[in-house]
Amino acid sequence: MPSTNYAYVNGRFVLEAEGTVSIFDRGFLYGHGVFETMRVYGGRIFRAQDHIERLLAGLRALSIEPVFSREELRAVCRVLTERNKVLQGVARVYRTCDSIIVTVHPSSLEPRDLTAIVSTVRIDPALSPYKTANRLPYILAQEQAAIEGANEAILLNGAGRVVEFATGNLFVVKDGRLFTPPLDDGPLPGVTRHAVLTLARELQISTSETGFGPEFLETADEVFATNSLIEIAPVTNWGRTQQLTNRLQEAYHDLIHEELGL
Repeated sequence: MPSTNYAYVNGRFVLEAEGTVSIFDRGFLYGHGVFETMRVYGGRIFRAQDHIERLLAGLRALSIEPVFSREELRAVCRVLTERNKVLQGVARVYRTCDSIIVTVHPSSLEPRDLTAIVSTVRIDPALSPYKTANRLPYILAQEQAAIEGANEAILLNGAGRVVEFATGNLFVVKDGRLFTPPLDDGPLPGVTRHAVLTLARELQISTSETGFGPEFLETADEVFATNSLIEIAPVTNWGRTQQLTNRLQEAYHDLIHEELGL
């Protein structure tokens, strides 16, 4: 049965089945584009402004005109959320140099644990700070993980330091301290990453943005991944406990409810 969801495609609200872009779109041909994926709770997008600011930073880096204001984009997302009757779900904005597409879908994203490998694929440091359409390194890393029986992959930078998971930021708990790779090492400046660091400091958990190699994972007490969709997900093949992870999960859910008035 065709989807009855609406999408916003190049200035028009259309049924998803009727949304099209040119076969000459540079996003399609060359991956010349930027996107954001956001979580919808209770019909509202969590930290939409932070996502939009990161989207705009990516567009500037790729020399792509935004063609929308911050307020216009938030309004489009609100219209789609209401029109598609989405209470819990996912909003996605994709802007290429030729097109803009916004979708909002219902989805029940259940909490889950992860297993991960350290991939042989390296990040591209010129692109890794932005959510560009050039996802090939991350796709290849995910495929390597699947072959090895895991559902996530850690990518390193050229210096051999841990950067991030294929789909999110990475945190390590060791001796009661929280560690995450610094932005200088190449990870995406995640919206959830920022929230977790802020919450940890409010909980008086010592935090450190410092570089480390994959061997650091082997002696970790806890390892977890973060992004807007999975929130905070334990990685179970490293670490011996989830005590601090669970505290941060609870604090993160409280933050969502407080900011969105749920």
